[in-house]
Amino acid sequence: MDQSKILVADDSGTIRTVVRRILTTAGYDVVLACDGRQAVDQCSAEQPNLVILDIQMPEMDGYAACQEILKLTDGGACLPIVFLTRDTANHLDALGSELGAYLPKPVREDKLLATVDSLLHSHAMPQAV
Repeated sequence: MDQSKILVADDSGTIRTVVRRILTTAGYDVVLACDGRQAVDQCSAEQPNLVILDIQMPEMDGYAACQEILKLTDGGACLPIVFLTRDTANHLDALGSELGAYLPKPVREDKLLATVDSLLHSHAMPQAV
């Protein structure tokens, strides 16, 4: 497996720990952020292949962080964003479909890994010939 880098932004230390364990066990390189502002900073510095964002976070919520991340990545065409949140607003399915995915908490390990794997493969950059 390639060492895809995934940024996980959640204000819950428990969620960050659980998601990091799931992803590192599957072979991914994981970068953590504890709020939206740190997520934007980490995205700029680390250039992840995928971002997992909570919605309800201090400093900057997931919506604002997503907007800033999209600005950093020319609209996020090659950067899928997964909204992993307890929020259940109707627009999250549409937003997740547009930008990557929406997964409600608590998320099952198999569902998280299947979503991440699918998004990384569908957004993979073509190889030079």
